Amino acid sequence: MSPDIRMDPRLERRIAEKRATLDQQRPLPPAILAKLADDLRVRLTYHSNAIEGNTLDLGETQLVIAHGVTIGGHSLKEHREAVNHATAYDLMLDLAQRTAEIDAAALLQLHALVMHDLVGEAGTYRRGAVFISGSEHRPPHHTQVSGLMGDWFAWLSSDGLAYPPILRAALAHEMLLAIHPFLDGNGRTARLVLNLQLMRAGYPVALLLQGWRLRYIQALEQAHHGRYSPLVNVVGRAVEAGLDLYLEACDALPEELRRPLREVAEERGIDAGYLGWLLRAGRVAGAKRGGRWYVAAAAVRRYQDEVAAGTIPIGRPRRGGET
Repeated sequence: MSPDIRMDPRLERRIAEKRATLDQQRPLPPAILAKLADDLRVRLTYHSNAIEGNTLDLGETQLVIAHGVTIGGHSLKEHREAVNHATAYDLMLDLAQRTAEIDAAALLQLHALVMHDLVGEAGTYRRGAVFISGSEHRPPHHTQVSGLMGDWFAWLSSDGLAYPPILRAALAHEMLLAIHPFLDGNGRTARLVLNLQLMRAGYPVALLLQGWRLRYIQALEQAHHGRYSPLVNVVGRAVEAGLDLYLEACDALPEELRRPLREVAEERGIDAGYLGWLLRAGRVAGAKRGGRWYVAAAAVRRYQDEVAAGTIPIGRPRRGGET
């Protein structure tokens, strides 16, 4: 295996340990699975749409999806994006239960749901040129898309099988986005496909957080130039975030990792009100029980490390959207 397609060994070890812990808890109680399904449906929709610029926050996304509430200060397009993604997420879960590898029909169906009433060509390959803002990569001519997608599907069931599941999913993600088969909705559709592949390999839903947007985009750009490790690590961290959420839900994490917000805020030297906003906005993973937020100190530390490294922004959102 090429050295530039490897995951950070520390991350790889953590994922293996957490998956083993989760596997020991399986099968999870139906009540926990139902709660996780509802939570992840909202979280994945919020984060994937926010990566594309949607300004609905996590709570607003939940209101739109679960209750059909219209949120003032947000466009009808943003509301439609939330509803569409949640519907496509449901299809992704259904596809994950099937044994057959994803095919063109399934991919086009996912895209049709993601872009329903948003573009005129939802569920079809593009018939025109597209450009990726801020990227040096130029997607292929639209006349090549069908053939390249055929190659992509073939890779999934042949050469792609030589890679471990997370690496395979990350590579397939880059390949799909390099082709950019649709006029719009490529990212959201590709992230659903990423999760579909990971779930079929036995992993829970991976959470690619909107706070990682810059790192994710930069990793994709590097992968387009043949340097895959950054993207593999971003996908690996998304897998770890999903594992953490599952472990917290089934009380499989050590108790000291789940503590009240104020206690962790004091320990980490972060304002409790600001940490509360980070949790509500989905920038740091946490859980609310009995009206109180609980968070792992390690999750806050990772956020602080990323801010210090300049890989994610800091600050509360402007009125009506994220910073």
